[in-house]
Amino acid sequence: MSSHFLFIHVNQSAPVESPDTIPVSEATILAHLKNHGFSGRILGDLANSPLKPRDLAKVIHTEQPLAVGFTAYQQNIEQIRLWARYTKKVSPGSKVILGGPQVTFMPAEALGHMPEVDFLCRGEGEEVMLGLAQALSNGAEISRVPGLCFLREDEVVETGPAQGAKDLDEYASPYLTDLIDLRYKARAVMLTSRGCSYDCAFCYTPNASRRRVRFHSIERIVEEMKYLKSRGMVAFWFADPNFSSSRKRLVALLEAIVREVSGVTFWCQTRYDLLDKELIALLKGAGADNVAFGLESANPEVLDRINKPIDLARLSRVIRMTQEAGINVELFSMFGLPGETFDQAAATLEFVKNNRVAIESNSISQQAHLFFGTPMNDDPAAYGIRPFPRTRPAYLSVCRDYETDAMSADDIHRMSLIWRLNRNDFAEDVLTGKNLFHRAAFITENRDVLKDRPEAACLLARIYLALEEYGAAINSMRLLSKEFSEDPGAQELLRGPFLCFKVSHEKGRHGFKVIYDCQGSVDGRLVLATCGRFQEAVLGEGMLLPEFERHLQGMSPGGDIRFDMTFPDNYGRTALAGKAITFRIHLHHTMEPVTVEDYKDLDSEAPRNDYKIEDLEALRQHNINLYYKVLRTSNMSGQKRDMADALMLVNLYLKLGFMDMARDVARTLRDNAVVFTHAAHIFRQNGRPREALELLDEGGQDGQMEQMIRAEALFELNMLEESEALVKEMKLPNSVPLADLRVRLAARLALPIETYLEREKVLLEAKARAML
Repeated sequence: MSSHFLFIHVNQSAPVESPDTIPVSEATILAHLKNHGFSGRILGDLANSPLKPRDLAKVIHTEQPLAVGFTAYQQNIEQIRLWARYTKKVSPGSKVILGGPQVTFMPAEALGHMPEVDFLCRGEGEEVMLGLAQALSNGAEISRVPGLCFLREDEVVETGPAQGAKDLDEYASPYLTDLIDLRYKARAVMLTSRGCSYDCAFCYTPNASRRRVRFHSIERIVEEMKYLKSRGMVAFWFADPNFSSSRKRLVALLEAIVREVSGVTFWCQTRYDLLDKELIALLKGAGADNVAFGLESANPEVLDRINKPIDLARLSRVIRMTQEAGINVELFSMFGLPGETFDQAAATLEFVKNNRVAIESNSISQQAHLFFGTPMNDDPAAYGIRPFPRTRPAYLSVCRDYETDAMSADDIHRMSLIWRLNRNDFAEDVLTGKNLFHRAAFITENRDVLKDRPEAACLLARIYLALEEYGAAINSMRLLSKEFSEDPGAQELLRGPFLCFKVSHEKGRHGFKVIYDCQGSVDGRLVLATCGRFQEAVLGEGMLLPEFERHLQGMSPGGDIRFDMTFPDNYGRTALAGKAITFRIHLHHTMEPVTVEDYKDLDSEAPRNDYKIEDLEALRQHNINLYYKVLRTSNMSGQKRDMADALMLVNLYLKLGFMDMARDVARTLRDNAVVFTHAAHIFRQNGRPREALELLDEGGQDGQMEQMIRAEALFELNMLEESEALVKEMKLPNSVPLADLRVRLAARLALPIETYLEREKVLLEAKARAML
C-alpha cells in the first residue's frame, strides 16, 4: 500500500508573496512523517496562484497518495470541500483528512454533512497523522489511533485525545528539511512555542492546548534562522502568541539572535507588561521592526467580560516607548464584543489613532469571530450574544452571524465600515489617485450609514477633485463646511488652495502635468518593467528620475522622442539598478497648472478639459481615471459611444454615486435587450438592487438572465420569500450562481438542514463539473 501523503494548503485570500500562505503546519506534519519513513508533498491553492484541477489530477494519478490532508478554517472550508470532492472523483480510494485548531472542536455531526471527508484530526497533527499513516499502511485498527473522529457504518467513532510531544524539538523542522518553498516570500514564519495558558473568552488556543505551553529550544530557533539566512531570508515573523511568555527566555533568545543571526529583522507579538526601555532596546538591537500588542478593546469593562485585563495607561506608555525606539507598533482589536456598546467600540478606534498607531496590517480591527472551542461560541447567551437564525451545516460555527445585547447587527456593520474608512491604504489610495472608483463606491454605497463621518465626505471630495468632478466636489465641501466645520481634516481640505490642470498646447515645463507612453529596451528587446501607457506625472515634483524628466521637459503635445539613460545604482527596483536603457516616449498631453483659492469658485474657475485620445480600449486598461474623464466629456457633448464604453460609463457613474447620470446612459441602451439587461446587472453589482429591478421592468424581458438578476436583487433587498419563489422556477442546469443563491437562501430562510445540504451538494457538483 502507498506510504505517500498529499497536503493541499488552501488560502484564496492571500497571494503567493504573503507569509500567510507559508504552509508551516502542513510542512511540520510532513517533516514528522518523513522522519518515520513516509513520503509526501504540499500543493498550494492561493489567491494569485490557484491550484489547477488538471494539475491535482496529474499528481494524484502519478503519486497515488494514501491520503490527502487539509488545514481547515471557517473561510476556506467550502473550497476544501470542493477539492475533497474532486479528489474522490479522481481517486475514490484516497482518504481525505481535515485538521486545524477548529477541527479539534468541530462537532462529529459535521462528518455527516461532509460525505467527501473521511477523518477529522483532533489535536496535534504530527502525532495523529503519524498514527493514522502507520495504521493505514499496515492495515491496523484505526480506532486505536488517538485523535481521530470518523464514521463507521454511520456511527461516530471518537478515538480519544492525542498527546503531543512535551519537547517540540522532537518534531523535525520543515525549514531544515527544505519542505517549504520560499522563492516568492520576503518573510519566513517562525513558531517558537505552542499553546496558551490564558483564558480569553474569544480564543480557542487555551482549550486546544489544555492551557499548556510548550517550546522549541533557543538552539533550534537560531539554527532555523541561520539556515534561512544562508539561503537569503533575512526577515522573519514570529507568529506564536507566547513568543514572550517569560522575560528570561525572551532575553536569552534575543541575545542569541544578536550573537548568531545579526542583520535580520522580525515581527513579533509580546505582552506589553513585560516591556521596559531595556528590553525594548534589546528587541530593536536584535532586529525587531514591528511589535504587536493585544488590545481587543479600549474599555476596561469590556476587557473584564472577555477575561483580558489591561492597564490601558501603561499600554499607551509602552507604545510610546516602543515607537520612540524606532519600532513600528501594531494593535490587535475587535468589535462586537460582549456588552460593548457602539460608542465603546468607537473609542477603541480613537485609542489606536490617539496612540499614533497606523491602521494597517494587524491594526485593522474586525468583528469578533465565534469559532468552535471558544467560550463565546460554546455559550453565547452567557455573553449576551444572539446568533442569527440560520441554517448552518455542522462544520460551520456562528462566526460573525450574530448581534449582542449592546450592539445591533446594524451597529456592528456600521462599526466595520468606519474601521475600513479609516484604514491607511484608503487615504493613501485617494491621495495618490489609485483605486479611486473602488474607494468612491465604498463611500457612496454606504452614504447613509457614513453620513455623520467627516472623513467620508473629505475622501469623497478629494476623489471628485482628482476626477475633475468639480460640482460634486463643491457639494461635498459644502456639507463639510455646514456639518463638520470643527473637524481638523475638513478644515485642512476647505482651506485650499486647489491645484487643477488645464490641457495645453505648450511645451512641458516645471509644474506642468504630462500624459505619456513610454517603453524601454536593451539591444532592441523590451524591458517590461519600463513600459507604460498613459502615464501621468507632474514635472518638478520628484515623481520621475531627474534624467528621465529632463527629456520630457520641452516636449510638445503629440511629440515623440528617443534617448538613452542609465538607472542609478541604488534604484529601488534591483532588476533595473545600474542598467542602461533606451527609451521611446510619446507625449499625449501637456497640462498647465491652474490654482483655485476658494472651493466655492471651482465650478467657475477650474478648467473643463477635452482630452484628445482615441485608443479608449488601451486607456481603459492602463488609466481608468483618464478613461473616465474622456468618457464623461463625450457623454456631456452627446457623442456616440461603443456599447462597452457606455456600460463602463454606467458602472463608473454608479461608483461615484451619480445615479441619475447612470440611469440616463443606461436608458440609451434600451434598443438592445441584452445590453440593457447587462446594465441592470451593473446596477445590482453596485449595490443598487431596487434600481436594477426598475430597469428590468422597463426592459420588459423575462428570460433566464433577467430572472437571475431579479432573484439576486430581491435577496439583497431582504425579500427572501420572493427570491426563493423565483429561483424554484428557474431552469439553469449546472449554473454555479443559481446553485449558490439557493444555498444562501436556505441559510437565511432557516430551511431544514436536509434542504440546505441537498442544495450544497448541487452547488459542489456544479463547481466540480466546471473543474473537469
